[in-house]
Amino acid sequence: MQIPWYIPAIGAAIVWGIHYPLLDFAMKRISIYGVLLLSVIPMFLLIPLFLRELAADIDQFKLLPVKEQWIISAIMLTTTAGAVLIYLSIHNKNATLASLIEISYPLFVVFFGYVLFKQVHVNLSVVLGGLMILIGASLIIYNNQ
Repeated sequence: MQIPWYIPAIGAAIVWGIHYPLLDFAMKRISIYGVLLLSVIPMFLLIPLFLRELAADIDQFKLLPVKEQWIISAIMLTTTAGAVLIYLSIHNKNATLASLIEISYPLFVVFFGYVLFKQVHVNLSVVLGGLMILIGASLIIYNNQ
């Protein structure tokens, strides 16, 4: 049985809702480098559980055209840069305000989905929701400088 797509999305929102205050707490006590390390350790610990799948992924990756390899490899850069930037934002202000601004990322998903892959997943409700996100983020920035 497949669960509806929005259930794991809501689950992710709940997890991030827990995660950001934990980051805020941690960065008042340890460096951003320590927090980054704590973020990647679980991934390394899980590797032995998925060796077969990872080996198959590596084999498949090698078969891809070089351009696609570069696109997929960009995940390393965007993951690290995104983590560092949100950690800096939380460190310099707080988890609540940082997360309320970061939540504008769907606007950039639409933009880069089109720029990179010519994908358009937009309808009227997506446009209206995006405008509300943009207005909300602008209000937060304006009133919390």
